Amino acid sequence: MNKKSLFLIIGFLLFVISILGFILNLVGISLIIFKPIDDLGYLISSLIKFILLSIGICLVYYAQIVKFKH
Repeated sequence: MNKKSLFLIIGFLLFVISILGFILNLVGISLIIFKPIDDLGYLISSLIKFILLSIGICLVYYAQIVKFKH
């Protein structure tokens, strides 16, 4: 597995998990991996999920733009 596909997979997973965390938090359900973060409060947990979402988007963008040497 090369760097490009690794960055794409990690970025996509971060993006999807953080979006699911946002949507489920609106309904009142929490993912198990976000349970300790949700205990910190709504503002802090939303901020952390937004940061994860941004990192996921940046990783996917970086993997698409940058040419990796094989």
